[in-house]
Amino acid sequence: MRHILFVEDDAFIRSILCELLRLENFEVTIAINIESAKKKFEEKPFDLILLDLSLPDGNGFDWAKEVIRTHSCPPIIFLTSHTSISDVKRGFELGGADYMKKPVDQEELILRIKRALSDFNTGSGQERQIGEYLYNPTSLVLSHQGKSVMLGQLQGAVLDELSACIGQVVTKNELLNKYWGEANYFTSRNLDSVIVKLRNQFKNDPRIYFASLKRVGYRLLVYNEKLN
Repeated sequence: MRHILFVEDDAFIRSILCELLRLENFEVTIAINIESAKKKFEEKPFDLILLDLSLPDGNGFDWAKEVIRTHSCPPIIFLTSHTSISDVKRGFELGGADYMKKPVDQEELILRIKRALSDFNTGSGQERQIGEYLYNPTSLVLSHQGKSVMLGQLQGAVLDELSACIGQVVTKNELLNKYWGEANYFTSRNLDSVIVKLRNQFKNDPRIYFASLKRVGYRLLVYNEKLN
C-alpha cells in the first residue's frame, strides 16, 4: 500500500481528501503544520507528499526545499489557492511533481497522484523535445521560446502517449480506455476535442502535425521541413 504524507491545516479539506485517498487504498498520515510534517517525515518513509503552501507556521515551499535535498525525497504535489505563474514556476523549479489549485477536482487529484507515483525515479519526467517545443510529462508544462503553459490533465496524458512514440499510431480505443475508462461516441468526441486543443498548442511550429486516422487513432508527426 502506498503511503502519503498529507500536510494541510484546513480540517474540512483534510477530512474530504483523506476519505478519498483511503477509498483509493492509500495509507495517509496527516500533518497540520510544517513542524508536525518534519517530525512525521523523519519517523518513516513516504511514497508521496501532498503539501499545502499556506501553513500556520510557514510556507510549504520552504519545507519542500529541505525535503528535496534529502536522499529519500518522494514526489511532492503542491496544493494551494494561489496559482500565479511565478508560484507554479517556483514549485516546478524546486523539483515538485505537480501543482494543483484548490478546490481540487477529486478525480483529477487521484490521476495526478497515480501519475506522480508511476513516474517517480523512472526518468519519464524529463523534458521531451517536440520540434521547437519542450514538454515535461510530469509537470505537464509545455514551453516554446521562453513561454510556458500548463496543459490540462487529459491534454497532457494524450500528448504523453503520442510524444513517447513519435510517428507511430496510438489507437483511439487505447487512449479512451486508459484515460476515459470506456470507448463510446461521447468519449470519442471528447478525445477529438483534446486533439484539436493540442493542435492549437503547437500552432507556432508548422513542422508539427497531429494526424487523425479515421476509426483507427492518431499519430504525432514532426517533419524536418516546415509544411506549406
